Amino acid sequence: MQAPLPDTMNFLRQAERNYAWTGHLQLARFQRLAELLLDTRGEVHVSLAFGNSLGYAGLKGRIGGQLTVQCQRCLQPMQLQVNGGFRFAFVDDEEESELLPEVFEPYVLEGEEQSMLDLLEDELLLSLPMVAMHDTPCSPYMSEQNRRIQAEIAAEKEAAHPFAALKALKKDLE
Repeated sequence: MQAPLPDTMNFLRQAERNYAWTGHLQLARFQRLAELLLDTRGEVHVSLAFGNSLGYAGLKGRIGGQLTVQCQRCLQPMQLQVNGGFRFAFVDDEEESELLPEVFEPYVLEGEEQSMLDLLEDELLLSLPMVAMHDTPCSPYMSEQNRRIQAEIAAEKEAAHPFAALKALKKDLE
């Protein structure tokens, strides 16, 4: 069994050690994310690999899980699958970040210890959609609106067809 992931770490030291961690974290540990969720029970899967790449100390990772959020269309609970990946290079300041290859996102180190939970929570927040909605119409009203819009689109396509006028003329002649 692997040791639990600490809340804070010295990222440079972990990169020197080529530290890797894979496991699950409880959603309740993420306070800012919890404000957007309807249920904080459950967990997210995390995979981390510190190391050196292209001459830069950094962190590569993935985070994902299923979150219970409110559909902004019908205001009912819904399950939302989120997945995020990241590849950071550690830098001391913003100027140094300008020199990084495009494959990296800069992560400015502030002090000896950095918050692993904040970093992971930021990645989860970035993976959320701007507006959470069911994939299909989730209310009778939205189903009717969707049907009406589809009919309008089909009618516009038919009218926009370059030979639609000839087809109508042919029908008139018959």
